[in-house]
Amino acid sequence: MPQEIELKFALPGVRADDALQRLRRHPLLRRRPMRQQRLVNRYYDTPDGWLRTQRCALRMRGIEALPGKASPTGQPTPGTPARRTWEQTLKTAGHGSGALSVRGEWTTPLARPVLDRAALLATALAAAPDLAQRLDALQPVHETRCLRTTWTVRGGDGSVVEVALDAGDIRASGGRAPLLELELELLAGDPAALHALADALASDLPLLPARTSKAEQAQRLGDGTLDQPVVARPLDLPRHADPMAVARAALGDALGQLCDNLLLAARHDDPEAVHQARVGWRRWRSLLRLLRPWLPAPPAHDALRPLLASLGTVRDLDVALTETLPLWGPLFVEDDTAHPDRLRAWQQASRRLTASVRAARRALRAQLSDPATAQALLACATWLQQLPGHVEAPAGWAVERLGRWHARLARSLRESAHPADAQTTTDALHAARLLAKRLRYGAEAVAPTLPDKAARRVHRWQRDARTWQSRIGRWRDTQRAAELLAEHRADAALTGFLRGVALAGRRAEAHTGD
Repeated sequence: MPQEIELKFALPGVRADDALQRLRRHPLLRRRPMRQQRLVNRYYDTPDGWLRTQRCALRMRGIEALPGKASPTGQPTPGTPARRTWEQTLKTAGHGSGALSVRGEWTTPLARPVLDRAALLATALAAAPDLAQRLDALQPVHETRCLRTTWTVRGGDGSVVEVALDAGDIRASGGRAPLLELELELLAGDPAALHALADALASDLPLLPARTSKAEQAQRLGDGTLDQPVVARPLDLPRHADPMAVARAALGDALGQLCDNLLLAARHDDPEAVHQARVGWRRWRSLLRLLRPWLPAPPAHDALRPLLASLGTVRDLDVALTETLPLWGPLFVEDDTAHPDRLRAWQQASRRLTASVRAARRALRAQLSDPATAQALLACATWLQQLPGHVEAPAGWAVERLGRWHARLARSLRESAHPADAQTTTDALHAARLLAKRLRYGAEAVAPTLPDKAARRVHRWQRDARTWQSRIGRWRDTQRAAELLAEHRADAALTGFLRGVALAGRRAEAHTGD
């Protein structure tokens, strides 16, 4: 089966013309011939979305070679002749991890822009039932248009990699969305050449690992879900999967969840995107701990600390503004006619926190456009791709390790119920919340691999962990909101009110943990 092996990257905070100029100046590319083409990609499916359910994409591509110079928006130099050629490509669902995608690909040249249905009979679709009727029902469903700028990089090891910058837009259901991404496709040699080249290019550009194809982006645009925050995906793991199989699937999805939502956070202000990015990172860290005995040493994440701190700052402010203050503010004010000073205090605090979260988002976006941040994420993707194929582990490895975490969680909850002082309670609840997150994300990853009896046990631990994570989280959110009010010099009465609520919550959770 013919295969496409590529790395795909988004470029947050970078304009198309800036990206092109940075690549043209890069030492690895500046002396290499550059080719530009204007591409029109039309994607086909049946009215009931049959190809999408098969996790396939059928594309007809129109190609105009631009012999002269072109602008980053794809407009050729006036007077430049351009001849359009056509081809059709069927792509099957990819596998891989991080930004790497390996998938089946069948390309057929076309004399004119009409699908060659006979050629599809020699692809992965050939064995599908009712294929003739399905092919007759195919119709255009969405489209992308872009300027593609390419370079070919030949390595000393015999590898050949095509570097392609695509700048344009996606069109579906009457809507449009910008498109800017960099693809590195392996034409010959070892996939390690892709990662080496990506690391070199990432010194000048913020290459954020991306796992969503253009076809998927267009489908989401048509569905109205393109800008929807990305949650953890169900893992397709076999029973009794070894730790390395779990690592590739679960860590790959965690890193994808982190990067997908970072890209959304770079474009939009949706608080849920920041939240889901942090969930992706917590899953990554939790799974590294769970699988530590079998994994090679992961890359250091020191370069990610500023990004993680910014995510935490934005999330704390978002929660205070969208959850905690709306919940407790009306109870503090009680009656705005009787207590106008309380209403003014609440409104003033909201304005100050709003100004702070705007500044925090600007700082977050600046970090996302910093190549050092993207290089650290790329290092995680490269490490993941280089994991061994299989490791030996005891039959009950997952339940044994999760059982230890469950016991530690129960111990932390007991300690919070019998504190020597208030700080002991706070520390114990904080430790319990971290353990609950770790247990939850670990259990979610391994549950599909377990026998029925063990799976039921782990699901029970997972439910317990989710419950405690949520309950302690509500107390922590109130406490953090009170701290933020104090930092922003909010009205003392409002700050004191929230501190009282947080204290009551801490005592209630500590008592419940007994």
